[in-house]
Amino acid sequence: MGTRFIRKTTFYPFPVYEFNLPTGHSCPGAKDCKISVDRHTGKFTTTGKVFRCYAASAERFPAVRKYRWDNFDAVKRGEPIRVPAKATHVRIHSSGDFFSQVYFDQWLQVCKENPTVQFWAFTKSPQYWVNRMGQIPPNLTLQASKGGHSDHLIDKYKLKYAEVFQDRDKIPAGMEIDTNDVHAMTGKKSFALLDNSKYSKKDGPQ
Repeated sequence: MGTRFIRKTTFYPFPVYEFNLPTGHSCPGAKDCKISVDRHTGKFTTTGKVFRCYAASAERFPAVRKYRWDNFDAVKRGEPIRVPAKATHVRIHSSGDFFSQVYFDQWLQVCKENPTVQFWAFTKSPQYWVNRMGQIPPNLTLQASKGGHSDHLIDKYKLKYAEVFQDRDKIPAGMEIDTNDVHAMTGKKSFALLDNSKYSKKDGPQ
């Protein structure tokens, strides 16, 4: 069956290909936002107590669950990840996360094999990143996503990070807000995200 990307023409400033996995089930490092959706029934189980994982809501649709679980099954079997020939920008995991060192390393290799494509990813499992410090390809931008079990690694290793805020007024002065992944795609500067359950994605810095 193989792995599959989806092409998104909204939210981002230009077409982006996404590679997605099921929320919760593929997110071992998630804490504050964790939601798992049953593969067959679509039942939601929420363990995160701070905010809702925005990506989980799409899994109420059986076709979305199937696509994400098919990818999850494929990569766990060790099947290759083949980037679409037309892709210039790829977001690794609009839903899901790096669930093992082997899987993280697989993505490092994919990035190396596609040097003209810009990749980026958020992760609540920064330990896999830390284990490969100095080996991250230049066309891959990573940011730790605060609110996970390994947040202590962010300060310890001075990692670029993204932090979700439920109140715009709580964002530290000088911290920029990313509303379309432009801060996530490149650079080393940490940034803020607005809680999607409170703010629309179209809400920009004000």
